[in-house]
Amino acid sequence: MDILVIKLGALGDVINTLPLVVQLKKHLKAEIHWIVAPLSFPLVSGHPSVDRAILFEKSRWKSSIVEVTKAIRSHHFDLVLDLQRILKSGTLCMLAKGKRRIGFDWKRCKEMTWLFPFERIPASDPSSHMLLQYLEFADYLGIKESNVEWGLSLSPARPDDLPDHYVVLNIGATKPANKWTVQGFAALTDELSRQFRISTVLTGGSEDMEMAKQIETICSEKPINLTGRTTIHDLKDVLQHARAVVTCDTGPMHLAVALKKEVVALFGPSDHRRTGPFQGHVIQKNVHCSPCNRKRCDHPFCMSEITPQDVMKKLTPILNHP
Repeated sequence: MDILVIKLGALGDVINTLPLVVQLKKHLKAEIHWIVAPLSFPLVSGHPSVDRAILFEKSRWKSSIVEVTKAIRSHHFDLVLDLQRILKSGTLCMLAKGKRRIGFDWKRCKEMTWLFPFERIPASDPSSHMLLQYLEFADYLGIKESNVEWGLSLSPARPDDLPDHYVVLNIGATKPANKWTVQGFAALTDELSRQFRISTVLTGGSEDMEMAKQIETICSEKPINLTGRTTIHDLKDVLQHARAVVTCDTGPMHLAVALKKEVVALFGPSDHRRTGPFQGHVIQKNVHCSPCNRKRCDHPFCMSEITPQDVMKKLTPILNHP
């Protein structure tokens, strides 16, 4: 059986799709083809359950759509799954040569993609965790398995220049409103050093480098600053060997969960029940305007109200455990 998965989205969305792909590979003995965006391409292309990763580049969409169309028209698929639910993914689903095209029920579709003539999985709770919503496709195809596995390959060796024990502080977030404070991360770094004599490693994208410098400036104990210096594979290795990961609502949070790390997630504008860590600890203050799902906020009280002490309460039993 040949299956085309269309999931172009952000890193977290792709990671939450992996358990579905693992089950399709395992139970249907399928050859998995996956159309994916550049950020997640290295993760998908190297995944043991994915036979072919097809790159779609939005930055050069005119030429990229020609290449993708050629790739999917040259193959006959038994199943084509539109997991993105937008006009672009629906169009790609229609362009593919597939016996069956399957998408979400109409209430969960976006950009009027419910008009495409796909098979539709049954309606369910749109507020449930996205990983579980993707797994509904497996259930629709007759796969009955409750076990959730991401199937990521692991690296036996700890990255060079990192200590034996450390906590990752992932300071970035795609949406500015999801970010915690410079002062919070700095105070947490010092508190972890004082209580546990454990190092902290800052991770994030190039856009987070200035924030990392500010954190370094006010810390008594300097963290190891890797912001803007890791590829997706580098980040995977750094997260894999951490004692714990403290993170805002962003893709690396889901990557840490997929690596089965102890995750402490700091939430404000987003609904953690739907997009939070599938496994782990969530800190979300009871603020009247949260969750609002805003990308930007002039006064993000929901995040600034989170204190280093709140985070330490979650980390202490983790770090006390051998």
